[in-house]
Amino acid sequence: MRFIATAIMILVGCAPQLETGVEEETVSEEDVIVEESSEDTEDTVEEEEPVEPEGSDIHGGSPTNVTWSECNQQVGSHPCDFSLVDQFGDTFTLYDNFATVMVIDFSTMWCSVCKNIAPDVQDFQDEYGPNGFLWVTVLIDNATGGDPTLEDIENWANTYGIETSPVLVGSRDMVDLTAQDGYPITSWPTLVVIDRDMNLAYGINGWNESVIRGWVEDTL
Repeated sequence: MRFIATAIMILVGCAPQLETGVEEETVSEEDVIVEESSEDTEDTVEEEEPVEPEGSDIHGGSPTNVTWSECNQQVGSHPCDFSLVDQFGDTFTLYDNFATVMVIDFSTMWCSVCKNIAPDVQDFQDEYGPNGFLWVTVLIDNATGGDPTLEDIENWANTYGIETSPVLVGSRDMVDLTAQDGYPITSWPTLVVIDRDMNLAYGINGWNESVIRGWVEDTL
């Protein structure tokens, strides 16, 4: 499926070279296990104060108690959860941001339209952020069409002055024209608006600022 805007002219974006096939990525977390000491031995374990990474307060609170069992990336559905690394080295998880209105901006570093709108991202965040809004940039390709690295997204955020809006390391695995295992991206950028109930409310292939602003204000 394609995202469409009824009775609205959608501006042209950058055409992607889509690859077929989606590989699943498993992110494993390292568990720290402290064994109980025996009765004859007393071990004192000093717990260190957790260090709050820089920038970690720019996204989400506690994970919500998700009540739905199915997800897909079609308008009107609950999008599937994902976890990606942001420009601060933190892990951004979509479902952690339940009750937040979000624009998910799927861009590439080689796309001229994406580069044109990137300077406005922080302005959007500053304007709507106090009302419970978050602009999330997901970079799918680096400047040469390969997978972006943490250094790539740090450079993107620094270049365009993005300070309190997450920029994430994405990949082509997030693209699926059936909208079942990924997003139906047919041009760059592709943007979706997610409402406070974690519903995918709107989607657009290409860029139209007035449309995005209208959707955000309507959803807020």
